[in-house]
Amino acid sequence: MDSAAAQGATTIAGNAGHAADRQDQVDWASVVEPDLNCPKQGPQAAGYVVRTRVAAVGDLTRDRRRETVVVSSCPSSTSSNPLIAFVYDEASSSSAPRLLGKLGENHYFRSLKITIRGGHVHLYGKAVSDRAPRCCPDLIVSQTYRWDGAEFRRTAEKANRIS
Repeated sequence: MDSAAAQGATTIAGNAGHAADRQDQVDWASVVEPDLNCPKQGPQAAGYVVRTRVAAVGDLTRDRRRETVVVSSCPSSTSSNPLIAFVYDEASSSSAPRLLGKLGENHYFRSLKITIRGGHVHLYGKAVSDRAPRCCPDLIVSQTYRWDGAEFRRTAEKANRIS
């Protein structure tokens, strides 16, 4: 993950102590890597390190258990890749959290801030449109998702050009 990926706020909703304990038990890079579906590189590939950031924790499925939102992207030694928000079920084991959804895949996010409010996941960040070079985000994108009982559905989206 490049320096843009490291940017962004972390929001912990609910009991922060419990969330921190849970997050410390999970090797998020190992959990996220198979869900990234990155092009396979040799086992000794230089620079192939999956980096993750726990961006938010909160009850998104209304089951009174917290879900964890982790931000990551495919590693690359030559360019940056889009950031994706992964939502994992905290009710499952800490060694194998269950993926509930990938959010923000329809935009090439270069920075991503995640918040949880009222059972909704809000994504906000700079993104690259189809008309811009990968180096230079030209959009500010805001998206909102809600769990419908089976999957996360985007309920709102707004994109404005950076002037």
